Amino acid sequence: MKTKGISSGQRWRQSLKGIFCVVMALVFAVLPCVNAKAVTFYESDGASYEEGYIFVGESHMGIASTHILDDTDHSGMIPGLDGVLFNLEWEGGLYGSYRMKGNLFFVFGGTNAQNEEATQTSKDYIYSDGKGQRGLAVTKIHEIMDKNPNIAHWNIISYHGSVQAKILEGRTIPNYYVASYRNWMEYEFPEADIYFLSISTMTKYYRGAANPDLLNRVLKEAFPDNFLDYTEFYNQRYPQGMYDPTLRSDTIHWSPKTYTELIVSVIQETQRRREIAKASVVPEPVEVIVTDAEAVLYTNDNTVIYSVPDWNGEVLFAELEVGLPIHVTGITDNGFFRIDLGEITAYIHGVGLSEAWEGQTAN
Repeated sequence: MKTKGISSGQRWRQSLKGIFCVVMALVFAVLPCVNAKAVTFYESDGASYEEGYIFVGESHMGIASTHILDDTDHSGMIPGLDGVLFNLEWEGGLYGSYRMKGNLFFVFGGTNAQNEEATQTSKDYIYSDGKGQRGLAVTKIHEIMDKNPNIAHWNIISYHGSVQAKILEGRTIPNYYVASYRNWMEYEFPEADIYFLSISTMTKYYRGAANPDLLNRVLKEAFPDNFLDYTEFYNQRYPQGMYDPTLRSDTIHWSPKTYTELIVSVIQETQRRREIAKASVVPEPVEVIVTDAEAVLYTNDNTVIYSVPDWNGEVLFAELEVGLPIHVTGITDNGFFRIDLGEITAYIHGVGLSEAWEGQTAN
């Protein structure tokens, strides 16, 4: 359940947003970060989930995690999303901490309360050398997974590099991202589905940058199947969808509604891809063990003869006279009887064979 604050949920949420706004106003002049003094902790709510979602980023993800609370119901469910639960609790004052639980998480800071802003915007934040050396974001993702063994499968979406895209020169930094992300996929989180969300570089924040779209292009080239190009999504909402455009000058962030729409859209896309992937998986054939046996049994009202010892196998004969003698040559470990039909070996499940039929007594 979400924390409701001292008096009401509305006052608590307004207070939480106020903390973000105060801190953001102070740091916008330097870097676009979230609350640089807050520390985030992750917990499990104990419920079982087929899918979990982790968004990794800078201030975009911090703001998104706060504002998406407005669109959750009393239990933390988000309209438009099936099976996604988000809970964020604020503890303490301006220098307090966040606690997240459910199956939707946001990673946008570290654990050093004095240096959060520099940490979360650094390219080293997402670093992995594939041998155990990890940046703070990677450590945080492992922490979330370790504390939530109740979540069967993970989807990780990285929206990192907003600051680096403005200051980078050449392909050095983009290639650094590619190398680290490959290690995410091959070493850190090989069982997860990992995606890279395009950065919205059409905003005023990037004006004057030499090549702000380079990071997007390099990631798309390196991971064509994992890159989520949301350029059209951003273009449709710029500039009217920017963060409080009538109240303050913000050259990079979006409105609360836009962040909710973005998170919902991305999760829906990962769910769509997940369903396609699961549908394309061909199940491994189950090995059936047959034990030799000799007997004569008889057909009954439930007799169906299959080509293989499987309920979904090809049906050879579905309608047979009751009381026909059947030569049994073996018994399978999944309840079928191997039978001899002359030149054909077939199978009947045990429910379709009897030792005798009405009017006859077994010897």
